[in-house]
Amino acid sequence: MLLSLAVLSSCSGTVDPDAQNPDGPGGNPMEEVPEGVLRIFADRTEIAADGNETVTFTVMFGKEDVSTAPTLMLIREFEGVEKRSKAVNRFSTVTAGKYRFTAEYYYGGKHYTDNSVTVEAKPYFSGEARSYVQRVLGVYFTSTGCTSCPSATKGIRSLQEDNPGMISVVAFHSPMGMVSDPMTIPETELFNAVLGGFDGLPRLFWNMRKGTELIGPVFGESYAEETASYTPQCGVSVETGKSDDQSEEYYVNVAVTSNLPSVYRYLVFVVEDGIVAEQTGDPDYVHDNVVRAVLTSEKGDKINDNLPLTVGVEARAVKTFVPDPSWNKDNLRVVVAATTSADGGYTFVVNNVAECGLGGSVSYQYAE
Repeated sequence: MLLSLAVLSSCSGTVDPDAQNPDGPGGNPMEEVPEGVLRIFADRTEIAADGNETVTFTVMFGKEDVSTAPTLMLIREFEGVEKRSKAVNRFSTVTAGKYRFTAEYYYGGKHYTDNSVTVEAKPYFSGEARSYVQRVLGVYFTSTGCTSCPSATKGIRSLQEDNPGMISVVAFHSPMGMVSDPMTIPETELFNAVLGGFDGLPRLFWNMRKGTELIGPVFGESYAEETASYTPQCGVSVETGKSDDQSEEYYVNVAVTSNLPSVYRYLVFVVEDGIVAEQTGDPDYVHDNVVRAVLTSEKGDKINDNLPLTVGVEARAVKTFVPDPSWNKDNLRVVVAATTSADGGYTFVVNNVAECGLGGSVSYQYAE
């Protein structure tokens, strides 16, 4: 296996000695690629599966470095599953194992590397499994034209007061009958469909779980059943802030650490409290937990390239968004839910949740 010249001095993975000494035996292999031939090189053959150590690939098309060309596709194979990444030449992971890399490059037709590179990610453990505080997500469907929704909303608020810091609510608004709702967003229908599709409001679902559909206002018994049905096996950490001082863009840094080698996805909701809008004749009704934006797909975005997390090793992701000028940024919160599947990836349900105000952060919450 041929290796490149470049090495990341801050990493501790195994590096081919000839790659550090191109004037030694074999010279510089990247200068010896024939014209019209695509060949891949890596700066190391081993990394720690800690999500930090990184392999950098160099892909040469003859004498030309096309490592980050727009038409380059890095192809990774792991346990029989192929993953393609466009214009990417770096790799890190929290899943131990051997990864085989090739590349495809389009230039007057498709070209494929005449070699492959194998990188081994060594097991890495940061410590023992932890016991995490169990937070539950309530996915609430409501409308300004729903006469039964205020009592349901009151019941949810009462349950949150009885269980402080344990329940995060995201409220999706939709029109009802001939009454429009100014807080409706397209994602309302998407989440309705994911949860099985339904007519009539209000509706509350626990943890994105089908079969927990409820009509308020009494939710305490169902909440107790939900929390007793599972033990959280992951923790969620969230950090938010402005991307830079010159723009209105905000970032959301998501981190998930698991006690089990499970595949996770994550959901990110931007919600607003304190919105005054008419509710069935009340012009001064205050709406909380209103979903203003969903930064992921309705089924959750993949984290760690959809590979199982290594126990005790943090996996990370980032999202960005620009708040609409009509939103009150002082009243915005970000709710992040980590989801897992018990049916081979057909459905995902929430395992744990974290939330913080816009511009704030929250670290992992450990149970005593």
